[in-house]
Amino acid sequence: MPRRFLRALVVGVLFAACALAPTRTTATAAPAAAPTRIMALGDSITGSPGCWRALLWKHLQDTGHTDVDFVGTLPPQGCGFTYDGENEGHGGFLATGIVRDNQLPGWLSATRPDVVLMHLGTNDVWNGIAPSAILDAFTTLLGQMRASNPATKLVVAKIIPMNPANCAACGQRVVDLNNAIPGWAQAHSTAASPITVVDQWTGFDTAADTTDGVHPNSTTGIQKMESRWYPALVAALPGATAAAGLHVSGTQVVEATGAAFVMRGVNHPYAWYPTQTRAFADIKSFGANTVRVVLGSGQRWGPTSAAEVTSVIALCKQNRLICVLEAHDTTGYGEESAAASLDQAASYWISVASALKGQENYVVINLGNEPFGNNQQVSATWASATSAAITRLRGAGLQHLLMADAPMWGQDWQNIMRDDAASVLAADPQHNTVFSIHMYGVYDTAAEITGYFDAFRAAGLPLVVGEFGNMHTDGNPDEDTIMAQAQARGLGYLGWSWSGNGGEVAYLDMVNSFDPASLTAWGERFLNGANGVRQTSEEATVYGGGSTDTQAPTTPGTPSASAVTATGATLSWTASTDNVGVTGYDVLRATGSGTFTQVGTTATTTFTDSGLTASTTYRYQVRARDAAGNTSANSAAASVTTSAGGGTGNCRIGYSAPAWGGGNGFTANVTITNTGPSTLTGWTLAFNYPAGQRVTPPGWGATFTQSGGDVSATNLSWNGTLAPNASTGIGFNGTFTGSNPAPASFTLNGSTCTTS
Repeated sequence: MPRRFLRALVVGVLFAACALAPTRTTATAAPAAAPTRIMALGDSITGSPGCWRALLWKHLQDTGHTDVDFVGTLPPQGCGFTYDGENEGHGGFLATGIVRDNQLPGWLSATRPDVVLMHLGTNDVWNGIAPSAILDAFTTLLGQMRASNPATKLVVAKIIPMNPANCAACGQRVVDLNNAIPGWAQAHSTAASPITVVDQWTGFDTAADTTDGVHPNSTTGIQKMESRWYPALVAALPGATAAAGLHVSGTQVVEATGAAFVMRGVNHPYAWYPTQTRAFADIKSFGANTVRVVLGSGQRWGPTSAAEVTSVIALCKQNRLICVLEAHDTTGYGEESAAASLDQAASYWISVASALKGQENYVVINLGNEPFGNNQQVSATWASATSAAITRLRGAGLQHLLMADAPMWGQDWQNIMRDDAASVLAADPQHNTVFSIHMYGVYDTAAEITGYFDAFRAAGLPLVVGEFGNMHTDGNPDEDTIMAQAQARGLGYLGWSWSGNGGEVAYLDMVNSFDPASLTAWGERFLNGANGVRQTSEEATVYGGGSTDTQAPTTPGTPSASAVTATGATLSWTASTDNVGVTGYDVLRATGSGTFTQVGTTATTTFTDSGLTASTTYRYQVRARDAAGNTSANSAAASVTTSAGGGTGNCRIGYSAPAWGGGNGFTANVTITNTGPSTLTGWTLAFNYPAGQRVTPPGWGATFTQSGGDVSATNLSWNGTLAPNASTGIGFNGTFTGSNPAPASFTLNGSTCTTS
């Protein structure tokens, strides 16, 4: 028996066998002439008793993969049924110890594996050994495997989390090791002897899925481990086609290297605006790593030809974006009479397969957008229709990561996809499908959002938020929770949409008229806000993402001032550029000839400074920042002198807000008139609602914001300049409870206006 190190705190051997319910023994088929020899290499998580191996063997048998032989110098342990259980799961062993004692060559000589499933490092982490030393041991073990069999296929795990009572630091140590494994695998993988990374960490809960904070339990833990090993092992078997490029690993989407890829992107309505090709670069400029592209399959739009698909993919690659291609014609099938079926969508994808094959590192195929409406009888066929479409694509040789949208207009409000996703994933021969939920009015509370996310995490299934917005006609989605929870859980999200929405959903545009310099309120929130794209997006490693960014942004332009009042001024400047993307600007101010100090930050190229002193000269500079923390040089300084204070400003406001037929809604119409002797350039109107009235965005003629009772309205590009005696009209819809009194006063750029 191998000796233990005196100082080591080693993983203990499980004393009880996995408590699996007895099942009948599955008869194995006669072994093939040369079965694939599989070694499970690890510590007690693998061997004591390591019943995930029993489940894995049974899963292979049940799906026709009978020409396998699990090998090892250790015998099987009791797991409730007979299985092929030889293994190299040595309780208490360290990767560094196995190397130091040169133990692996003897095991290899006795077993001659073709595929090695390696879950090692838990005991090394427990003993405080650095990730670099553990990976050095992995390198030695890999060399020994290849010396035994030059064609060895190594499937290496990002190990399950651990939280033992006597090692508070172990949790973070596991994270540090796991973060280093994909890079190690990429550096050492070869065509002859490939390395695949399996993420056993994500979605594994030490409280719910282990017996002691370390070892997987028999109720959920071993099942989660098996579900992650299975697709990678099947892909490693002879004759199997490994998942090329982007693929599913447990609950995550990963790249070919095993590096996790978390989608942070924007939907672009290409099928309706095919000339708006600059949108790809504009979307990338805000830091997005993914673009979901609307295509037509020919039933309602298009069809988008193979040549166009090739061009779209080229635009994605040119702008270092992962391309999610979706067939939009399926939207609302069963309720929308013109909608295409998923079978028709599958025919479309097969028809453009020539443009798709070979692009597995860069392209995700979204089978069909919101493929069923609210017709319950038709939506009930979601699982069978989705599985059939997947089977057709796989039969046509399309190996890409597939994305399956939920039924019920994508919102799955009857939980059909939630309950049947596992069967659809099992029906994919490559086990390479991610599920997409569209979160609009159904998801207007944090509980609904977290509950849906929790269900997929508990089931060990991959999920992304394929569409969502900040408001909708069917309710007000809680975008803050969607984005915060997606970031916390490592889930991808794609916001709807860049531009071009019409009618009642125009508020879902992120930019006005495809102009990246004209962000809407939704675009500002999604792209620049908390847990938004700029803050959280990481470029795919296939484009070199993850490398250290040391390049600072260029120097922004000299600020110019507008809307100068006695107490404030609005500044604007020419944007900086950056090799990755500018994330914001710092604004610096000096009084007179004094020293500059930072007075604010902004994600845009404008900033309104307030609380100033009348008849005072201030100087302003700005500097740009990027996501890596690099800052530009300070801009040249601009000088601003505030106006004299006191009195009524040169403005007049007309206000009316009739209610709707005696209900609790109203429409406010506001007229702003410049009564001064000079032209007004840029304005912000401010007022207070005294009775709790609420503005319903987006309004017209201005950008409206509200905090408590305080409302502000800022000019749009077309009505910001008011000559003497000129007027502009703005307005909005609102709601009230009880009474609806008019605001007592209005200020324009900080000065009080007369009312009429």
